[in-house]
Amino acid sequence: MRLYLVTIGIALCASARAQTAPVFDNSGNGSLNGAYFLRQVLTVVDPSSGAITRAVAITGTMTFDGKGGYNFTGQKVDSTAGGSASAYSVSNGTYAAAANGLLQIQNPFDASDIDYGGIGGVGPSAIVASATEGSYLDVLVAIPISSSASNASVQGSFQTGFIDFLQGNASQVRDGYYTLTADGSGNFGNVSINGAMANQGSTLVNQMLSGVTYSLSNGAGTITFPTSATPLTALVSGSKAFYVSTDGNILLGGNTNGFDLMVGMKSLAGPASNSMFQGTYYNGALENDTTGGGNFIDSFYGSTLALGEGDHISHYRLRNDNENAFDFTEDGYTNLAADGTYNNGEFETILGAGGQAAVQIGISTYYTLTVYFEAQQYTGSAPFINPVKIWNAASYAPITNSVAPGEYVSIFGTGLASTPVTAQSYPLLTTLGNVQVMVNGVAAPLDYVSPTQINLVVPYETPAYSFATFQVINNKIPSNQVTVYTSGSSPGVFSTTSNGIGPAAVTHADGSLVTQSSPAVGGETVVLYVTGLGKVNPPVADGVAAPAPPPLSYTVENINVDIQDTDGNIYPAATPAFAGLTPGFAGLYQINFVVPTGVPSGLQWVNVDTQDGYTSEARIYMK
Repeated sequence: MRLYLVTIGIALCASARAQTAPVFDNSGNGSLNGAYFLRQVLTVVDPSSGAITRAVAITGTMTFDGKGGYNFTGQKVDSTAGGSASAYSVSNGTYAAAANGLLQIQNPFDASDIDYGGIGGVGPSAIVASATEGSYLDVLVAIPISSSASNASVQGSFQTGFIDFLQGNASQVRDGYYTLTADGSGNFGNVSINGAMANQGSTLVNQMLSGVTYSLSNGAGTITFPTSATPLTALVSGSKAFYVSTDGNILLGGNTNGFDLMVGMKSLAGPASNSMFQGTYYNGALENDTTGGGNFIDSFYGSTLALGEGDHISHYRLRNDNENAFDFTEDGYTNLAADGTYNNGEFETILGAGGQAAVQIGISTYYTLTVYFEAQQYTGSAPFINPVKIWNAASYAPITNSVAPGEYVSIFGTGLASTPVTAQSYPLLTTLGNVQVMVNGVAAPLDYVSPTQINLVVPYETPAYSFATFQVINNKIPSNQVTVYTSGSSPGVFSTTSNGIGPAAVTHADGSLVTQSSPAVGGETVVLYVTGLGKVNPPVADGVAAPAPPPLSYTVENINVDIQDTDGNIYPAATPAFAGLTPGFAGLYQINFVVPTGVPSGLQWVNVDTQDGYTSEARIYMK
């Protein structure tokens, strides 16, 4: 991979076509066909108190027609309607599945709302989604089911995570994990459950349940845990409806009269290694942070790019109870133990199903169930864009992250060009090595092309809060089309490691690089190099280098910077003296800011916040 900060160049000109009307891709509708078991938990939250004013859970069968329509039959429980399950059905629901697995599905509870998510390669097409743009904080999980599944279809051990808003009450939230070991005849035996309960002081506890059984016939099943005489002190209690995926790898269920979600994954067949957690995973979650004694509920969908070495980069389309949804990217580390688990003191992460699925459970006061399904593997004839590999060129934020006008983007695939070619001067033009990249029908400025990677600048006329469809044309041969979301800004910080994590590309005022031997000092002005800050004023044409001042081209959006230490403490910087295009470059932005005082020494995160996104991946050396 290339360090774009020092290799930005130019190309030769080609004419651009008119902007086409962007639409969400539905070419993958056929990937959803037949019967799926669905479990969805929704909450409506009072933003002033954090209390749940309405909780809803839906359980049942969603049948997709492979053409963008679905029907649902099952049960619904609503805390505002007595809290008992009743029959529930939906006719003529709609969905759209993109070629890369991105999904939009009409909310089965509210037809005016949309759940956004992704289709993973487990089951072989499991769904995880959340209605981040609407009125609800929720998570939706669905798995393809076999109507012939029986007790014998469930064998071996399943690593299972759960979250439960008991009685629809945020203050009675609980989460945890356990292993279900099936004998194929209806018995799970003794089950050891680890977790915490907000109404019991959020202390980590272990509870042993004996004689756990299951019954599965014609695809539909029930897991029966011993019913607690004191349910407010029980992590898990009573009966749960459940199904098993067609490949036998995923268990999904919940109490038809409750507001819980349980997801189990077939345990790994042998010892785990970090290389097993590798590739793109679609994810979704419902969470409640009770730290400080209150409730702070959020939900998200997104994706994680796991690098196979313990490191990963995650994007969340995140919404909480008092803010609009925004894009959040962060780095993380998951050093798997031999049993496929990793505990960092905040979360317990469990990998299962041959590395195709994972769950993450919050520890103590942070209650969460995050579900990960690995994206499907895609192939095609050259030129071919890998549908899940269109990334912010600085941060490598994965496929669900929005792209912004003027952003440097990297596309990966096969047969994208005949040979590597790097632009040699500005302006960046739109044909390089007989290659073009169309973004909504507009030819994008190109910096670098090769058979497996292209670096480009998204045209400024690309509409924000919509979609961008990318297509490579190599020697007049068009590739497949890949559609992603767009936003007004999508910040990514360049790193010296060229993969979005590690030391940031940040310099002292004299232009020398901030390093371990030459760290930043509180009170000094430094220059941070980023991309994805959106439109600028005065505007600069696509591919044209920003002029030397005067005038400087400032970002239209307000930009903020903070530094975060390894304990999670935030040190906001003052309003940057300058945020805009770097003179002499196209697609490269810089932020000149004063380093806040009081930051501990060492390698700390340097975070960038815009109206539409927040990135916390790259780091800065502090004295």
